[in-house]
Amino acid sequence: MKVWVYVEGQSDVRALDALWGEWKLRLNDSGWGIKTIPLKNKHEYLRKIGSRATEKLTNDSSDLVVGLPDLYPNRGLPTEYGHGGLSELKDLQTRLVGRNLQSVVSKTDLDSCIARFYAGAFKHDMEVLLLAATSQLQSRLRMAKNPRGWRRPPEQQNQNKPPKRVVEELFRTSLKRRYNDITDSSAILKCANLHDVAAQCPTFRALIDWIGEKTGVRAC
Repeated sequence: MKVWVYVEGQSDVRALDALWGEWKLRLNDSGWGIKTIPLKNKHEYLRKIGSRATEKLTNDSSDLVVGLPDLYPNRGLPTEYGHGGLSELKDLQTRLVGRNLQSVVSKTDLDSCIARFYAGAFKHDMEVLLLAATSQLQSRLRMAKNPRGWRRPPEQQNQNKPPKRVVEELFRTSLKRRYNDITDSSAILKCANLHDVAAQCPTFRALIDWIGEKTGVRAC
């Protein structure tokens, strides 16, 4: 039995694997694997999520699939992939997966397959998790005081300046270097507590809770 989590890029893979390391071990002990797969970028993610999710959902009737793209940016995409906010992005993913499933499964099986797909998103990008891991971010930045400069809870950060832009600015001002989304994010989140991070990010927490309910192995 496996949970397949589709994200946009490799940095998301590294960050999530670091954050839910202990939970992943408990899932393994209960017979569940969890695999995070990158689909390159937002456009490619939306182009491929329907077929990729359908493949996993129809290959094993126990497997679960999670869609976890960034909400930001939500403009400049082809018309068929346009979305104005979180609820529209979730609906879009469900439509794309449902459309692909309809071509390969019966109407009877369609509902059971869709029930094993979770349409989620980072609000507004993966770096929201770093803002929720404030003390670990502070340590990485070598700051004497907790870093500031964003809305709390961090999922309420203004989309015109999403979490990644906040993190990039913190690295420029504190360490005088560029933020490396792969190495820095994983280094920060491997020291963070999943429960504490999820408690500050309700949208992310809902995803974690869904997986916990479906697998019987709760993260929080």
